[in-house]
Amino acid sequence: MNKLDPHTLFSLFEQGDEEVYKEHGVQDTLKNPYVLLQMVTRGMDNYAIMDMLYMKNNPVTYRKVRKDVKHKYFTRLFKYLERLDIPSIVDNTYTIGDSYDISNLIVRLNELRLHFEGYEEYERCGVVKSTIDMLYVESTKNKTLNELPI
Repeated sequence: MNKLDPHTLFSLFEQGDEEVYKEHGVQDTLKNPYVLLQMVTRGMDNYAIMDMLYMKNNPVTYRKVRKDVKHKYFTRLFKYLERLDIPSIVDNTYTIGDSYDISNLIVRLNELRLHFEGYEEYERCGVVKSTIDMLYVESTKNKTLNELPI
């Protein structure tokens, strides 16, 4: 059986959505903070699926590298949060679309925060928490109580 390398296990996803945007000539879309946030959400969804598949198909081997793989992958997703231009959100340069799943994003970001908390990477936790707080504030603007996310 092949040995699983935690540094290359998810290399398929390293290219990510950015290359697709660049390939189609719409890389300016990557300046939209909500696109970056959606990339984090989608990345976490992809990780959950890949994690499940590896646990099913290679449980003994994968368990040995699972924690390292998850940390490396989540660290890469965190880099999208570092690129957020919060002032462009606050000054309404960009807004949340009607079809945007803010509740899922907040849940996923909280999972990311808890992951970094487990590694005692509190600066990253702070960035994630600030993002969650900003999203909640921005999503509640001009909304009635019935329309608010979780």
